[in-house]
Amino acid sequence: MNLSSKAVIAAQDMLAGESGLKVSVEAIQEIRGELAKEARFQVDTDHWNQKMTERIPANRNPKISVSLVKLHRGQKEKLAEFTALATLQIELASTHERADSLQGMISDYVDALCDVLNRNQGLWSKGVYYAGGFNVDVAPISKGGLNFVQSATISIEIHLWQE
Repeated sequence: MNLSSKAVIAAQDMLAGESGLKVSVEAIQEIRGELAKEARFQVDTDHWNQKMTERIPANRNPKISVSLVKLHRGQKEKLAEFTALATLQIELASTHERADSLQGMISDYVDALCDVLNRNQGLWSKGVYYAGGFNVDVAPISKGGLNFVQSATISIEIHLWQE
């Protein structure tokens, strides 16, 4: 398996795992007294531009996409055959009939994603290490099809190596 897909798969497994995003979303909803049903979302590795995202059919469940956007290799490390710094993007997109409900849901999921990243600093899999830190960009709500659409993007850096 090549390094770039190793990083994306490790991030996807971490988010979709037993102590991943579901736990954080449900904890946030429970604090607010809004835990009515099980948190549902979809985690995949699609990488669409914003225009295409707006055309995706409406789905009640937020969609989380993990993708590699940059791979940087500096000088060669002495202890590993190959090392690189990968920039991953975790994009969250959702749609709703009401703008206020959509904004609340996006906020909850952004908070939950930040919580998952904070709880999972360290080694994600062999050759994939997350040191911590992230950037969050939240797009404004826009009209998309019959509903409102909003997205947020979280960028993280992952250290990769192969022995």
